[in-house]
Amino acid sequence: MTTFLSQNIGQISNILRDLHSGKNESQAFPLKQLLQNISRQQFALFICCVLLASLIYSKFALSLCMIALFVIAFFDLQWDKSFPLRFNPAFRQNLRQFWTYKPYVFLSLYFFIILFSGCYSADQGYWLERLRLKIPFLLSPFAFAAIPAFSKKQFLSLFYFLLILLFVSSLQVGFHYWQNFESINILMSQGHPMKTPMSHIRYSLLMALSVLGGAYLIFKGFYLKFSSERYLIAVLTFSLFAFMHILSVRSGLLALYLALIILSLAYVFQTGKIWIGLLTIAVLVSLPLLAYQYVPSFNAKARYAIYDFQMYLAGTEGTASDSERIISLQLGTAIGLENPVTGIGAGDLRQEMTKRYTAAYPQLPVKMPHNQFVSVFAGSGILGLIAFCIAFFYPLFYRRNYLSPLIFTLHLVIFISFMMENTLETSIGVALYLNLLLIGLNYRSGVNRENSLTNPVV
Repeated sequence: MTTFLSQNIGQISNILRDLHSGKNESQAFPLKQLLQNISRQQFALFICCVLLASLIYSKFALSLCMIALFVIAFFDLQWDKSFPLRFNPAFRQNLRQFWTYKPYVFLSLYFFIILFSGCYSADQGYWLERLRLKIPFLLSPFAFAAIPAFSKKQFLSLFYFLLILLFVSSLQVGFHYWQNFESINILMSQGHPMKTPMSHIRYSLLMALSVLGGAYLIFKGFYLKFSSERYLIAVLTFSLFAFMHILSVRSGLLALYLALIILSLAYVFQTGKIWIGLLTIAVLVSLPLLAYQYVPSFNAKARYAIYDFQMYLAGTEGTASDSERIISLQLGTAIGLENPVTGIGAGDLRQEMTKRYTAAYPQLPVKMPHNQFVSVFAGSGILGLIAFCIAFFYPLFYRRNYLSPLIFTLHLVIFISFMMENTLETSIGVALYLNLLLIGLNYRSGVNRENSLTNPVV
């Protein structure tokens, strides 16, 4: 988006001046010329920027962005025609690109796992709700296959944009925390999260991905126009890293720290610089201890987690979040073991969990299994779980996509989230994972076509 504006700012200024001076439509015709200069790739890049912002601020705008990407896969805009909208002449070529780049195809397995379970799900209403959530896995991969592959600079620019978005958002969250310092700390000591623009768990995961993406931008010395931007990227990255400890959402922090440790070990393995790896791990171990001592919100959340775990060990299950999560995992696993091959049916999982909660834990609210793999196993059995794992890991290993640190990091963070949450059972969770993955796959598809196996990757 920044590149597009810099290339067309002169034309935009002329058009605005013409309109302000009262010229008629024929005299303001450069507007059409400007629109003609917008390539399909630039338009898609703009939509991706809006999509990233919508992840945080607007589910409605997020849906519009996903629809827009799908529309441009089927239609073409020619602003020099009286009716600019027409069927995309490159549709067959895009369809061939979709089938040729196999990760796009394998992502549709997420949809078909739920579709198949409808054959033996009695609760068709809940099954249709689950199926609707998985429709993006069927349609969005084709939309991204129809977009010309992003360049390296465009790909990294999207992570730069995401970093700025999260920093601005953190200022808003931090200001609200500062205004209500005492009351929020008391609520956090009782297990309540800090108020965030989206689900606090998804927000923390997105922030973890932004921090890791920012660290990679620092490592690569990336900047858009001015070399001094590298200092800005460093400030934004370290600021978000510090803010995550104030936010104190365990899912995001655990994903961030595990990812940093694994990436540090990978760096040691590649370079042989053991002392750097040991120093990094020592710092990562010490930082939570320092946060416990000096960050009130982190201290409050940590003390509640200890209290929660002690309650569970004592067998006094109440409204403590962690003990409830463990119970949901136990019940979900039991359902899967009783229906090991095909599961109980994705549509019937909610009813069965409700029945078991009513029988064993009537005092607790009903929760779905807080683990993505357990949810799939309970609903679709071992067959569905195998298909799910193929859909998740195939894009990572296809043509060594794991060599791209950003794609590897995305899979690592989402995999860690799968162990603590049923991430893909919410629309925001699906959008976060799927769209960031498709942005990466779109870029990698272009690199693969250029025989990337013998070239450096990002």
